[in-house]
Amino acid sequence: MRKPFHKLQDSKMSNVSHDHSLYSRRMSFQLIERKDLDAQKWDNLVDQTEGVSVFTSSFYLDAVAENWCVVVNDDYSAGLALPYTIRARRKILYTPIFASYLEVLGSVDPSLFKEIILKNFKTIEIEFRQDVLGSASDVFVTQFLNTDKKRKGQVNRMLNKSKRAGYEVQSTENWEPVFEILYTQLNGKFTGMTDVSLQRLKQAYSNAQEAGLLRTFEIVGEETCLGGVICIEKNGQLLYSKGACSVEVRDQGGMYAAMDAAISYANANELTFDFGGSRVEGVRRFNHAFGGEDLEYFSYRIDKSPRWFRWVRRLKKRWGKKS
Repeated sequence: MRKPFHKLQDSKMSNVSHDHSLYSRRMSFQLIERKDLDAQKWDNLVDQTEGVSVFTSSFYLDAVAENWCVVVNDDYSAGLALPYTIRARRKILYTPIFASYLEVLGSVDPSLFKEIILKNFKTIEIEFRQDVLGSASDVFVTQFLNTDKKRKGQVNRMLNKSKRAGYEVQSTENWEPVFEILYTQLNGKFTGMTDVSLQRLKQAYSNAQEAGLLRTFEIVGEETCLGGVICIEKNGQLLYSKGACSVEVRDQGGMYAAMDAAISYANANELTFDFGGSRVEGVRRFNHAFGGEDLEYFSYRIDKSPRWFRWVRRLKKRWGKKS
């Protein structure tokens, strides 16, 4: 049975125990690179941790992360995925562009991971669902649907507008036409939306489809694909991943119709709907209009790398902005 919103929030924040000494005695953590990981045991841990998103699953990280490792205990009953990139032969802990955050798996005090993370990574630019590294550099929000919250009138107005325009939304296994529109709309339009990153997202969708987890809601007009939204169903949740359509279809309520279809699917299957979150205020308002409520997660920016490395990175970023 689907959790009410407040119960989801409680479980997200409390799938940890604060008996630090007990878990310190019971658990010995080690850092394991992806190539040495027992992926089946890891994915079992993901599945067994209530309310955890797809971002931590091996098939998803394999697609969207440049590299990743995990901190895990001997029996794979608790762990944390750590994506990283390598620049000038130095590892940078980071959040991949198509993941909002990484989450602690199992019932364990998040602070138990702090020492091994700081020992292995000197440059950290990552978001965690829990306060793994103590006081955060910033606090971000994502949105989950609160089914008890009344929708704003704007939603029904836009849904009626889409009907008058003759749009229909169909659930389909053929996700690639929607992705092609998404690719055209996003490639080069926003920071990080490059051909390389979008091909990573495409691989994530292919992996999800192969695992039977992909849910695509296609906007159709005159028997033509006009856009839609692509979602991933996992662990009792339906995650809105990405969606796109033309400006004309958007103005006629197409994206409202596609999102409504995705939410209706989630409700019918007793799934918690995850809007995916956004720091873009317009997107956040869109999510709130459907009944989305904010859940906090934590952003960390720690740089104890050598001075020369910091200087080189700043220089590259400066030139990147000019080009």
